[in-house]
Amino acid sequence: MEENTLLILSSIIALGIICQWFAWLLRLPSIILFLVVGLLIGPITGWFNPDEVFGKFLPTIVSASIAIILFEGSLRLKLKEIKERASVVINLISLGSLLTWLLTGLLAYYVLGLSKETSLLIGAILIVSGPTVIAPLLSHIRPKKPLGPILKWESILIDPIGAICAVLVFEALLHGVSGFSSILPLFKMFLIGLSLGYVLTKVLILVMKRYFVPESLEVPFFLMFLMVGFAISNLLQPESGLLTATVMGILLANQNVISISQVATFKENLALPLLANLFIILVARLKLETLFSYGLKEFFFLLGIILLVRPLAVFVSTFRSGLNFREKLFLAAVSPRGIIAAAVSSLFALHLKEKGFPEAESVVGIVFFVIMGTVLVNGLFLKPLARRLKVSQPEPQGILFLGAHDWAREIARLVYEENIQVLLIDTNWFHIKAAEQEGLPHFYASIFSDCVLEEIEFEGIGRLFALTGNDEVNTLAVVHFSEIFGHKEVYRLAPLQKFVGCLRASPSKGRILFGENIDYQFFELRYRQGYSIKKLKISKAFTFEKLTRCLGKDFIPLLVIDPNQKKIQVFTKDFRPKPKGGDFLIAFVPPRI
Repeated sequence: MEENTLLILSSIIALGIICQWFAWLLRLPSIILFLVVGLLIGPITGWFNPDEVFGKFLPTIVSASIAIILFEGSLRLKLKEIKERASVVINLISLGSLLTWLLTGLLAYYVLGLSKETSLLIGAILIVSGPTVIAPLLSHIRPKKPLGPILKWESILIDPIGAICAVLVFEALLHGVSGFSSILPLFKMFLIGLSLGYVLTKVLILVMKRYFVPESLEVPFFLMFLMVGFAISNLLQPESGLLTATVMGILLANQNVISISQVATFKENLALPLLANLFIILVARLKLETLFSYGLKEFFFLLGIILLVRPLAVFVSTFRSGLNFREKLFLAAVSPRGIIAAAVSSLFALHLKEKGFPEAESVVGIVFFVIMGTVLVNGLFLKPLARRLKVSQPEPQGILFLGAHDWAREIARLVYEENIQVLLIDTNWFHIKAAEQEGLPHFYASIFSDCVLEEIEFEGIGRLFALTGNDEVNTLAVVHFSEIFGHKEVYRLAPLQKFVGCLRASPSKGRILFGENIDYQFFELRYRQGYSIKKLKISKAFTFEKLTRCLGKDFIPLLVIDPNQKKIQVFTKDFRPKPKGGDFLIAFVPPRI
């Protein structure tokens, strides 16, 4: 039995990671694949039954996992992102939430024929959207500002609010409380969640500021504070722990006393696997008869949420907001439900079933039908809609140049001439002044300064070129920016050949630009000898192969630009693009060319 359990748990972990990998390869929201896998291993094949494996510990595991996911999401909420549109977010999570609750409840009552109590509970649960479905959609669609920050803030802040509303209805159902007695838990939740989150964050900052914790224990220490806060908060008032976790994350994200860069590993190392495994587990709890019970009523209920409830909530919440019609229409189309709705409905259904509540199974079935429907609709149709409404950004092709010396400026100028975004960063004032005189976007700062991430708009920029003569700076820069652009799009010059052994920079950090032996000294020496950087038009008569044969080693191709699609391909040590007719080739060429 133990061996079977271990095999099942290991398989679920593996399946969750494989789903995320395939989602990346197929450019699909990962939650779609989680749904498919959960249905296959659960109700369809019967291979995995979460209730048998986890037993009574399942509700606790689900609650704690949600707290970690919400904490990780709120760590990315920067107030400066939403400063100008804060009123839109406030309206969406207050007035928008209330409208969503009431309208969804009315749909459940009149369309599904459920009781008033169950309809109100389903309406409260379906308030939430959640960062677990919104964040992948945003990275997939890349909406223009301010739509991305608005949706990110709404998705994270609305989760604890939706959970609290659901708890109020749940308590009324379970214990029959009404009037002031039903509102009192609401005040207690907000009081405990806000105050405990604030106090724990201040204590954590004080401890970290005094260097009482070694760097190797920073992430476990943050996790310890989070789980202690979550447990104490829930002990004082059930279900207030989610608000505590969210408050802690927001406060930590917007303070400048301690660094939280280490805590960002929550996302890669803990939150993503938790999300995958948790969603697969909850989907696997569905019963096969529930899947076959869906009919026209459920379909019309789903359509009502997508086409009526969400648009009304958005257009009322964004009245006089300054957003144009296309932006409002896009916000109205974003209506996925995710892991929080699944988890809350599953938890409440377990308790309601224990108390003999007749419609307990209906709650889970309806919520999961809405999750599956909204995720599929948003995952498949939202990106084409964003393009049609012209609210999405194209794939960023621009280049962030570390180093603004003469030949780096020359590469940047030729790229910039093709209406592709560039930005040069340097600590050398004379290099920056030269970039300013040449009309090139520039920023005078150390690339490792916090102000670079806080003040620079990276819209349109999707890769880094580290072109300085300092191998250590280049290596640290690609490590620093790999979290922003991804490991595939951070490039640096080859390390200087005179450095060997322990003095040589690690070759595993960043992709090597242009060629294995083309380092900073290579460029400097030849540039002083009269070599130049030119943009050449490839044609049938003037092919890349002819250039290579004629010039041999004196010809160094750097970039290929497709002028029609505004796309760049970079020559590296391990990748040699094949320019086609009509492309521009930026190359380092000898004086006779």
